[in-house]
Amino acid sequence: METNFNLRERTALIVGPFTSTVQSLMMGLTQMGADCVLLDFDNAPSQRFCNQINDAREINPKFGRAISIKSPMKTAEDIKDAIGTAAHSFGSVDLFIDAQVYNKPNRYKIGDPISYLEDEVQHNFKSSVMLSHGVLNFLKTRKRGRILFLLNENYPDPIIAGARGALVPFAQSLAKQVAEHNITVNVLKLGLTEEYILALYPEAKSIKEAVEKLKEKEPHLRITEPDKITNTVTYLVSQYGAAVNGQVISLS
Repeated sequence: METNFNLRERTALIVGPFTSTVQSLMMGLTQMGADCVLLDFDNAPSQRFCNQINDAREINPKFGRAISIKSPMKTAEDIKDAIGTAAHSFGSVDLFIDAQVYNKPNRYKIGDPISYLEDEVQHNFKSSVMLSHGVLNFLKTRKRGRILFLLNENYPDPIIAGARGALVPFAQSLAKQVAEHNITVNVLKLGLTEEYILALYPEAKSIKEAVEKLKEKEPHLRITEPDKITNTVTYLVSQYGAAVNGQVISLS
């Protein structure tokens, strides 16, 4: 990836499931020198990917390193331990990217009990708030930092829409408070990602089949490719994104 961006000696804490979007983010950020820590509820699928990134660093020492951490992210102690492990691994935390994009089928049904309410509010809002709050201790000390929340433009499930959407006013209010410490907080809204489309059609056997089903309803749809997301995120967390703060940016 040809770029003048330099993220060496930066550590990015990325939270989210091991999706194609997250893989692209980790690959792009490490190629620009950043060390990446992936925090997930289940880190088994990402272990081999992190090893591949670390193997690439042996060929090009300018690349960053990567590790994966498993955490339930339910209590303040869980969050403290996860951030502490990330900071201890690479020296600190400079960037926090919440990449919990929509990747589940819509479970909301009129008349049915919404037994998953607490879990989704915990996963999609509470854990994000607690993580960003914990990371701010490191960012304030270093007098610099970036916090970025990735959301979808639309959510078929209204419970997840409410939980995730609450991060918008949270981010905008937080951005005003932390600006004096050279910290930015922004929201990046994504269009049709692969994860989103597969969640709409869970019965589909492949992303190609899911896209074909969706195109029957929306012939002119455009997918937001992972590399487009990575390029935008890279700009926002780099030195060139210092003037962008408290914004909600839509990426089609």
